[in-house]
Amino acid sequence: MTELLQQELTNEIATVDKDPFNLLFNGLMRPNDATLATRGGSKGLRIYDEIERDCHAFSVLQKRKLALIARPVKVESASPALRDRKARDGVEAFLNSINFDQICLDLLDATLKGFSAGEIVWRVGDGIIDVSAIKPKDQRRFVFDADSNPRLLSRSNMSQGEPLPERKFIIHRYGAKDGNPYGLGLGTRLFWPVFFKRQGIQFWLTFADKFGSPTAVGKYPSGASKPDQDKLLGALSALANDSGVIIPEGMLIEFLEASRSGSVDTYEKLCRYMDEEISKAVLGETLSTTMGSYGGSFAATKTHDGVRKELTAADCDLLSDTLNATLIKWFCEFNFPGALPPKVSRDFSEPEDLEARAKTDKTIFDMGFKPTIEYIREKYGEGWEVGTPPTLPSPLELTDNSASFAETTLPPAQQAIATGADQLAQQYQTVLGDRVDSLIALLEETNDLALFRERLVELIDDNSMDKATEIIKNSRINANLLGKLNN
Repeated sequence: MTELLQQELTNEIATVDKDPFNLLFNGLMRPNDATLATRGGSKGLRIYDEIERDCHAFSVLQKRKLALIARPVKVESASPALRDRKARDGVEAFLNSINFDQICLDLLDATLKGFSAGEIVWRVGDGIIDVSAIKPKDQRRFVFDADSNPRLLSRSNMSQGEPLPERKFIIHRYGAKDGNPYGLGLGTRLFWPVFFKRQGIQFWLTFADKFGSPTAVGKYPSGASKPDQDKLLGALSALANDSGVIIPEGMLIEFLEASRSGSVDTYEKLCRYMDEEISKAVLGETLSTTMGSYGGSFAATKTHDGVRKELTAADCDLLSDTLNATLIKWFCEFNFPGALPPKVSRDFSEPEDLEARAKTDKTIFDMGFKPTIEYIREKYGEGWEVGTPPTLPSPLELTDNSASFAETTLPPAQQAIATGADQLAQQYQTVLGDRVDSLIALLEETNDLALFRERLVELIDDNSMDKATEIIKNSRINANLLGKLNN
């Protein structure tokens, strides 16, 4: 492989400065958000802050963010090496000492706006460099150069911004396309359904005001003076707040009912449809927010909830990648030089259904397998010891225990039935026990499945089952005779 070919394979060719669709202005990149370009104006990213003023949009966005925050944090060592395990313990203690959930919640603002920024305030003391605070910053204060490096706009430099020091700012991105450092958040998709919903509510309120109460019309006779006309107008105005008014004689007040066409719930349907579009854009599903209105099966609800969890898990992966590449890496470089940084993530495993597990374990136990005490403690927690399994008493023992508990004796007929049942069980067990022992001995003797089948036919032809049949037949005859004697 020639040196020229190596350069062509290892170097980036489709760089930003060659992109004809991503123009640079003063060496700075611009967002590729069409909604922000056409509707942002002087507000810029503030138009996405207004989206959260909508109650439904705020609710689903919070649901998506808080579903991630609710998951426990886990820190995994990069390797079993001692220094890497020490780095893991140090990072775990570090995360417990700061408000890590709030930091994650602030960085998740990138989900709506495309990117988020947090400034790290480092602190040196007690032989360790840690963090005293990570402060979220307004995205409008940042621009990015052709190398995607952030620059801070200031009062002294509002055009190109000031360069930022390393290991100082965390930049989390969401939905970045073609390497654009501004990302592409959900705001570009939520803007229009929220906008149309607000317009629909405005028209709905106008509709309610127009058709909720009739319009009062005042009529005065020709030749009425200006003061009389003003009195009539004042009376009409008073009708908005008072239940009764007085007017001069000869004047008339009537109520004009506005006629309407179309369905009354048109605006409500529009607003609900926009809410569903907002839910689909944020959560990927609708049943968790609209099932009360439209109904839904349990299976469909579980499916929709699974989609929502997948989106939350994806958000967690993106945020964990950002934190591992910035905060966690920098903390280890300061305090554990030479060690591989651990991986910080959230635990999305679901708790096991112990009832279903217990049923499975019982089935396996009935097949002849016995679990170890370590397995029991691992699956069902600590506090278990090996005990003696309970034994099933015979019918006679049950009869005797019941009689002693009640401190009464059974009538002779019932006592005879109980005794006969116990004898039947013992005789039947003797016959079947021989059959089972013969079957096990045959299996051990042959040790071959084909030979076992042939010998099994011979075992079935044995007349021992005739003995069992005879025992049951005699028991039925004796029970029938005993029943007739007691009638």
